[in-house]
Amino acid sequence: MASPSDPTPYQLRNVVIDYLVHYGYTSTASAFAQSSLAPTSLDADGDEIMQSADSTEPSGTRLSKEGLIDSQVEMRQRVRKHILAGEVNDAIDLLEKHFPAVLSPQASTSAPKPHKPLSGTDFVAPTTLNPAHLNLNLRILAFTEAFRSFILPNSISGSSRVDDDESKTAELLAKAQKLHVLASMLTNASERAAYNKELENVTGLLAYPDPESSPVAKYLSHERREAVANQINTAILYRVGLPAISHLELSTRYTSTLWSFLHDFHVRPRAGASLPPTSADRTASPSLVKGAKVADKDAPEAPRFDLQLLLNSKA
Repeated sequence: MASPSDPTPYQLRNVVIDYLVHYGYTSTASAFAQSSLAPTSLDADGDEIMQSADSTEPSGTRLSKEGLIDSQVEMRQRVRKHILAGEVNDAIDLLEKHFPAVLSPQASTSAPKPHKPLSGTDFVAPTTLNPAHLNLNLRILAFTEAFRSFILPNSISGSSRVDDDESKTAELLAKAQKLHVLASMLTNASERAAYNKELENVTGLLAYPDPESSPVAKYLSHERREAVANQINTAILYRVGLPAISHLELSTRYTSTLWSFLHDFHVRPRAGASLPPTSADRTASPSLVKGAKVADKDAPEAPRFDLQLLLNSKA
């Protein structure tokens, strides 16, 4: 029987599938599910034995055909694609039609209850789930996308271009004014202050002749689209009664928290324990990067868990 530190191939497979479905990559999840059905053991004669998914996979994580073709998953994927493509208004239209609770406080009252795992562990969302916040975040992104199209080179020249620029500037200023109105409707004073500061930075794009080289250029980055897309995806999952985070993220959080507690309480790992890699491993003990065992009674205190260092060590 596999130990907790030695997951079975099917457990690892389920983690990957859960992650793919969580972010709406249904086609990839389906292809991976089929290609990963491989023999995992040998019988007494040395012949390969194909494990049955029905007998070896936990029912809670088993990949089902219904789960992959579910319209909700497909719709989540469409919303995400629109946001990543900068088509924010199209994403808002889909949300208002198919997931109204994500952006409307009134609709939230009739939404399914949040998912509660059988273990009692809460799947805490890493970002805001407040419909007012999400609505503002989308509208702010829509403003930056409108500004992006405004600064793109165009073939209009002379007085026609001047008139066009003035018209677009007026349109952007009108959008900015609406954003300030939305921010003023927030009931929490600190939240209002935070969003007003955000809007000050975003509308500051209009003040720079070369906004892509300005101090507020980050608002035009693709990372902004990804951040908002992830926020919305999490909120949709929460509002339809599903876990707000993937099992992979939950496991990473758990591991990070556990090692942080061990480090903060100055715990020294027992002999034989595997340690996560640290930045000092490159000069002190490279073998630890590959999961070396602690054997010295004077072993150092437990290090913190750094996911990036772990990924780099496996590269």
